[in-house]
Amino acid sequence: MRTIYIRQLRFEEARIKLEREMNDAFMEGESFVEIMHGIGEGILKRMAIDYVQSCGFLKLVERDPMFRGNPGTTMVEVLAPSREYINRLKK
Repeated sequence: MRTIYIRQLRFEEARIKLEREMNDAFMEGESFVEIMHGIGEGILKRMAIDYVQSCGFLKLVERDPMFRGNPGTTMVEVLAPSREYINRLKK
């Protein structure tokens, strides 16, 4: 599972890094990505959620309320073809 660190970045830098790394995760056939945005004022978290919801190939993963996860992260499912299929397309 890939982890994308956007914590402590400026908004525009974080958005560019998130877009680039999500596209890389898609092309590499990743199934899940964890976005580390931190807690703070929630600006980067909101940006990450908005980006995920705007992409047809990404889906937010709902956390089980009984499981205490890290509130400074957002888990995303990448709805991509398998790695084998992508590797065949790259050739």
